[in-house]
Amino acid sequence: MREVACFLSPSIYKANYPSFVEGLRKNGIEVECFDVHDLGVSYEAKLKERNQWLATQLGCFCQQIRPPQSDEERLQHKGRNKPEDYNFLCIAFEDSRLGVKAARKAGMCVLGIGCNAIELERLKAVGAYAVALSVSDMLQNFHVRNYYQVQYLPYAIYLKVFKKKVGYPVSLLDTLCGRFIRSNSSFNEMEEEDDDPSENDFVRSSEDSRVLLDSTSNRIIPRDVLGIEPGSLADVYINNVGWPADNVPTFHFHTRGLEMDLIRIFERFYRVPNGTTRGFVTTGGTEGNFTGLWWQRDYLRKLSHGERPILLASKQAHYSVRKAAQQLDIENLSIATLSNGAIDLSDLERTLEEVVINFPTRPVLMVVNAGTTQTGAIDNLPGVHALLLMKVPEQHFSIHLDAALMGAVLPIINPFGSDVDYFRDFNVKTIAISGHKFFGSVTICGLLLTTASFLDSCFNPDGVLVDYLQGLHDITPSGSRNGFHVVSFHNTVCGLYMHTDCRRLKTIVRQCYRNTELFLKRMSSLVGIEKVIRPDFSLQICFPRPSEDMMIKYSLMPVSLSFGDNIRYAGVCILINVTVERIDEFMSDYVRDEDVAEHLINYLQ
Repeated sequence: MREVACFLSPSIYKANYPSFVEGLRKNGIEVECFDVHDLGVSYEAKLKERNQWLATQLGCFCQQIRPPQSDEERLQHKGRNKPEDYNFLCIAFEDSRLGVKAARKAGMCVLGIGCNAIELERLKAVGAYAVALSVSDMLQNFHVRNYYQVQYLPYAIYLKVFKKKVGYPVSLLDTLCGRFIRSNSSFNEMEEEDDDPSENDFVRSSEDSRVLLDSTSNRIIPRDVLGIEPGSLADVYINNVGWPADNVPTFHFHTRGLEMDLIRIFERFYRVPNGTTRGFVTTGGTEGNFTGLWWQRDYLRKLSHGERPILLASKQAHYSVRKAAQQLDIENLSIATLSNGAIDLSDLERTLEEVVINFPTRPVLMVVNAGTTQTGAIDNLPGVHALLLMKVPEQHFSIHLDAALMGAVLPIINPFGSDVDYFRDFNVKTIAISGHKFFGSVTICGLLLTTASFLDSCFNPDGVLVDYLQGLHDITPSGSRNGFHVVSFHNTVCGLYMHTDCRRLKTIVRQCYRNTELFLKRMSSLVGIEKVIRPDFSLQICFPRPSEDMMIKYSLMPVSLSFGDNIRYAGVCILINVTVERIDEFMSDYVRDEDVAEHLINYLQ
């Protein structure tokens, strides 16, 4: 026996009432319902009266099922079900606050279900565990303590109700209503069911539907625990397998058209001749760097008649560059950096001279950073290109531009001059850009840009042909690719008006640089300009590191560079979320932080 006190208060739940109760009962939960919908014409006028009646009814109900408290009660309960046979669980909807108090007084666990933060706060205030009706309602409350995240709470209920794990934790209402347990069996039959069905169970068509949550979509796992609306794009299998420009008839649902449109948008954004750009949406900067180095390795091998290239990258290059070099078996040499994190051209020149002397026939694969991870430094691309032209024989070199963060702003701030074509002017072969950093896409993604002429020189079309996919040419690392990333990134880009005149993106870029200058000025006035690091065009600022509490509160990044007097540095990246008000709050905390007192005092003296 399982008992549940069920409050169904507002009218919006009335339509779901029969299926809700039926689902509870099918899952072996004995339901005692208090239907309090019939409130008359005035909800407000009946609210107090309804709650008082509900508390009275619940009090009587709880008296019947609570464990016996005295010898007299134990005698009365002799022969009845034992207290442990009961599940003391109360489900309270919205504003049944007096009912919640009565249930708590009777020793019941109360789950308060609401549609918004106000309802949840009201339920929590009277002792209920506050749970949102859906995960999408819950998202805004994830940062609030004492809320049970929806995906964990149902599993605890399952353990109480079924005494064993019977499925992946889903949303509270799905769990209680049993929407993914498709069986006409009774509760006892479900308990006795064999966990290892015979082979015959899988060949009977009548049994096939038992594994499906929704037979119309062949779904076996509910997705609303992720906040996914049924029938939305996020609820659909979207596979952009292989190269975006290819047509794969067997994959009916894809977003290749949007992916190609993204390439066209960035082609215009980077002022590249129309129709010459190629690329694909990646899973992030790491895949972009890996692919760029993979393609250029093969390109340089062809260019130099089979010689293995040598990879040159600064010590501040992203760690994914080292990973890719190991995976691709490319020899990697590190170049020193300046104090601000940008590549040291003098050390690059020295290294190139050594490479040419020791390996005169081997080509050079150069990685240039447009925004290093720790300081946001932009390497001197024209200077790097000039050195490569001067030092590398027969111009057997190519450049990969890692623009994970600053790829969103390079064509706006023009650090190397206006009307620059990176592919034409600097022999850049690939550019990796992140979609979830400056752009703010809600999915982790990115974009790798290149040119048609470069790809033609890299790959033989027949060598990348996948016959069983009807002529697909695949030069991507992952093969099957998530088409929803494309939708998310395309939506973000269009929201910034990059498909027209980029006006919103330009406004955001101006704000970010304005607030970066403000932060730089405020911090310099506190510790002195000599203790603040901000490379040219960078949106990142490094300063003496505050306490661990401040590091956590403001999500600051520890900076491992050593500048000057062995100062431990922290870094901040000024993006759209860093407002003037946030800067004011940070500076107010910073001047009171004991860990930076010596820097403040030394400067003030």
